[in-house]
Amino acid sequence: MLEHLLHEYLPVLIHVIEIIGIFIIVTGAFKAFKDYLIAFFKDGNTTELRHDLGTAMVTGLEFKMAAEILRTVIVRTKEEIIMLGAIIVLREILFFFINKDMKEHNKQHCEEISENKKITGIKIERE
Repeated sequence: MLEHLLHEYLPVLIHVIEIIGIFIIVTGAFKAFKDYLIAFFKDGNTTELRHDLGTAMVTGLEFKMAAEILRTVIVRTKEEIIMLGAIIVLREILFFFINKDMKEHNKQHCEEISENKKITGIKIERE
């Protein structure tokens, strides 16, 4: 009974979760592109774009990863398990490098702000 319900409804749930992940990535990309165009024609400041796009990509990948983990429940053959494992590893590698890039970008951005405040004579207070 429970196995029947899992095999009947879990694929639908997996697809819904994958669509949510794709939606997050696509909307994040469109928003970043829109913000890029606005920044390009106004002031040229695109520092927030990478962070916003990276956040959307990481969040979308998390949803896609959740769908792959759920898919392991209904896998039946060794080949399917190997394929799912490879997909999960590739997504985890993407997640790692996107996060690494975002952390480096945030560090650079904080250093630039700190340097600008030193140049302009604004005192920086640390909590």
